[in-house]
Amino acid sequence: MNHKEALSQLSYEQLNTILNKLKIEPFKGARKTWIAKDIAAFYQDTQKFHRIIPFLGDRTINDLLLFAHINKPLNDEQVQLLNDYGILIEGELTGDLKDRLIRWSRSMFVKTFPLKSEETQHSFFLQCILLLHYFERENSVKITQRKNDNNTRLLTEELFMDKETIWKAINALVVSGLVLKTKNLYELNISKFTKWKKEPINTVLESFYEEQTISRVLLFLEKVSEYQQTPEEWVDITVISNTSVEFDQARQLGLIQVHKDSGKTYIQLMPESWYITKEQFHPLWKKESILISASFEIFVPYHFDPFILFELLPVCRMKDSHYFLVLDIDVEKAKNNKKALKEFYYTLVGCSSAIPDVVDYELKTAIAEL
Repeated sequence: MNHKEALSQLSYEQLNTILNKLKIEPFKGARKTWIAKDIAAFYQDTQKFHRIIPFLGDRTINDLLLFAHINKPLNDEQVQLLNDYGILIEGELTGDLKDRLIRWSRSMFVKTFPLKSEETQHSFFLQCILLLHYFERENSVKITQRKNDNNTRLLTEELFMDKETIWKAINALVVSGLVLKTKNLYELNISKFTKWKKEPINTVLESFYEEQTISRVLLFLEKVSEYQQTPEEWVDITVISNTSVEFDQARQLGLIQVHKDSGKTYIQLMPESWYITKEQFHPLWKKESILISASFEIFVPYHFDPFILFELLPVCRMKDSHYFLVLDIDVEKAKNNKKALKEFYYTLVGCSSAIPDVVDYELKTAIAEL
């Protein structure tokens, strides 16, 4: 039942109360359906709606909007006042008016902060890809959770992760079946890993995070996605209700960024969660963002498409990891694998704005010699 239909169910006395509040004068002898039509039309006009805000009060308006967005309860006095103005019908907000209020008030809860400095947090998926490559290169690794385990120390140093993150990633990969565990020996499940890399990106990401989170986290991300329509927008956490657990977990996994402004907390999807919820590449994944130096270094922004690491890492060694993953090109790593070297080169061509001549020459020569 839409707003006009719900209004037509009210008594003449109730409708007259609303007409008086809104200062609407229907023609003499108007039926309830005509009166309802006039009232509903009033609330389809934003300028007319703004005229009554002073009579309702800022607090009631704010609470009404939160009622529309997240069903935050109104008090009895507010319900009666909104009934008298025909916004609520017997305490209920009809779907069409609710949608209109959400649309009108979107700018109150969705902001942009052009000067916001970006925090750097690697996603859990990125960390797992780095670990998978390590297992792919080493074939098998014997590690324990003993305090001074040497192989664990080597892992933390090479992958630039702390011990807790390393073990969290290892356990996640074992649960997924991508890494096999025999006592303290860990090795890559090559057949599953090969098949996994060929699956669609959205399938890989969604199934990966479904295994790592409670189901409500993905619903939480979907809710954020409904409000965040462009990559630059930030969503006031106020309109994402009952989400403290989901918020914490999404943040820990590197799926959202957080910004505080004027006492309010805003959140923004990261490229991976953007892809999961919208099934389209984030603009940051489309940019030629990889930088290449004449010293054979590659700089990959931490928020870039993590899947390209499957093409880059077989020909590189990582030497730093913060805002950029800094990789040293080592052609010798792929000297017997022409396919890997060609995929590496084509990835650089597609994802960087320029390749220094000395690097371009070296790679083309290495490919030609294979």
